[in-house]
Amino acid sequence: MSATTYANKNATCVSMTSTSGDYKTGNGPTGSYLNKTSTVFAPNDWHNSNAIMSTTAVRQQNGSLEIRQAARQLRNDTDSLTDWGQHDNTTRLLDRMQDTTAWKEKLEQTITDTDVEIALLTNHKERCETALQNMNTPFEVAQENLSTRSIRVSIDLVDDEVSQELNKEVEVINGIKEKLKQKVNEAFQQVCALQDAYNAMCDDLADKMHSLDVDQQCHGLNNQSANIGFHKNATRIAKDIVLPDAWDSHSNYNTQRANSEIRASTALREMINNTIEQTANDLEAQRLRTEYAFRKRIHEVQMAKDELEWQQRNTKREIDVLMDDIRGLKQAIADKNKPLEVAETRSENRTYRPRVELCRDAPHDGLIEEKNVLQKTVSSLVDKHNTADDALNQLKQTINRIDEDIAIKSDSLELDETCMTKRQKLLLVSHKV
Repeated sequence: MSATTYANKNATCVSMTSTSGDYKTGNGPTGSYLNKTSTVFAPNDWHNSNAIMSTTAVRQQNGSLEIRQAARQLRNDTDSLTDWGQHDNTTRLLDRMQDTTAWKEKLEQTITDTDVEIALLTNHKERCETALQNMNTPFEVAQENLSTRSIRVSIDLVDDEVSQELNKEVEVINGIKEKLKQKVNEAFQQVCALQDAYNAMCDDLADKMHSLDVDQQCHGLNNQSANIGFHKNATRIAKDIVLPDAWDSHSNYNTQRANSEIRASTALREMINNTIEQTANDLEAQRLRTEYAFRKRIHEVQMAKDELEWQQRNTKREIDVLMDDIRGLKQAIADKNKPLEVAETRSENRTYRPRVELCRDAPHDGLIEEKNVLQKTVSSLVDKHNTADDALNQLKQTINRIDEDIAIKSDSLELDETCMTKRQKLLLVSHKV
């Protein structure tokens, strides 16, 4: 019989003996003892029972010791694994926060650079718009000059160098306006591109800051934190989750895009500066050419007018002299009447001589010759008078044309000087903005 079986049997016997009520006890109704005696074992059984109990206790103690040691080892191992797992993830969170902070700082710097570039390009765009608006005055002046000079009349309505330069000035201004409009449109598009890149980085930065807040909260959690607890399906993978490479590429794309737009904007600002400066120089050069043509034309017209006025004075003086000569011719013709009358009277009177006295003598021939000479003289004087009178009429026509041309030249001079006065407004317009 084994020790366990024996112990169980012994416990059964004791139990049966105790419940049989064979012994009287002091607790009974009569205070009697057990009426029935217990089973009596042999000494060997007693020793065997003690040995079995001791052996069983030692074996169970050894088993418990092994379990305790294994439990302690497992507890230590799991505690270490748990601590290291939490430590590793805390470190990973810290590393992640550093990566996020690095991108945050880079995004902030790029956002600042982009904001500065937007302000600079906007300023250049406004300068270009101001330069474009400043083209209105030169264009209006050029058109007004052309309109003013179009009312010239007669021979002075000529397609001269001034008209050519004014038309060239209008052409230059229109070309400048087209160039400036193009740069304004390019600047507007570039500002929009910069603003898009700026907004994308701001959204990315906001996400980074929110992510940093979340990770900082997670990094600060520990076993003693009050706001920890179990969550259902906490380790689920969201459907829109991205890999670290995609996360890094997203911010890299945003910053690279912004830097690319900044470089493009910088180049565009340089082109805008060059365009404003070049167009201002072109306009100034054309203004100088036009005004030089004006001054040259005014000088030419003034010289022609001075020449006409000189010819006017000479012609008037010639008319006065010629009129005196014509009067002299008239007087000379009149003065020949009396001598002719004398000669004809003598000839007529001598025809009345009697008979043989009516002789063709020297006085007779002399009177005939005197009459012929006088008639030829009168005829010459009349011809000369007629010629002089024709010349006088021509001089009078010429003086009328001269007077008319002088008036035309005066009007032309006044128109050109009016144009030059109006062009003074161009000096008040700044083209280099």
